[in-house]
Amino acid sequence: LMVLWTAPVLAAGLSISPPTVEFDVPADGSAEVEFLVYDFTGDLQISLEDIPLRVEPTTVPVTAKEGGTRIVLTFYGDESLGSEIYEGKIRFLAMTGGTVAMGIKVRATVNHIATGQPPLEEAPEETTTEESPTEQTPEEAASGPEESPPEQAPTGESEQSSPTPSESSSFPVLPVAGIAAGTIIIITLIIVIVRRYQY
Repeated sequence: LMVLWTAPVLAAGLSISPPTVEFDVPADGSAEVEFLVYDFTGDLQISLEDIPLRVEPTTVPVTAKEGGTRIVLTFYGDESLGSEIYEGKIRFLAMTGGTVAMGIKVRATVNHIATGQPPLEEAPEETTTEESPTEQTPEEAASGPEESPPEQAPTGESEQSSPTPSESSSFPVLPVAGIAAGTIIIITLIIVIVRRYQY
């Protein structure tokens, strides 16, 4: 596996493409990565930063060309390291007259793969064990509805409906009392009027 980006890394009088690489290196083997160097004539010193592997060659003579100069680097695995993913950089130092004129760092992701070891990304298996307790929660949820909280709701309604007949029974008393009072008043008025006519 190798991922390359075509946009070059630029420095004054030096550019290298790709600026970022990702590749696999077997622990018991090697892997080759290709770069293009532009606008530079001289020696390039090559070293690794935060990548504990061996790279060859460490010095490459380069001559500036219109289409760039192709160089191939070989990365060697190390069985003592096991399977690891290294995030580091590849340093390219431009040497002129025995001194460093400029330098460029290319970001690199190296998947160091050792045979006989589990793959680098097997962490998802832990999620399957975590899903097992979640299967018990639906059973607990199923046991919850067996309780009878809704049966209490109609009991409250029955308690509230009980006073309603008492209210309906007391309701006719008011008109009866009013009718009785009205008849008494009418009778008294009639008596008063009759007495006035007698006089």
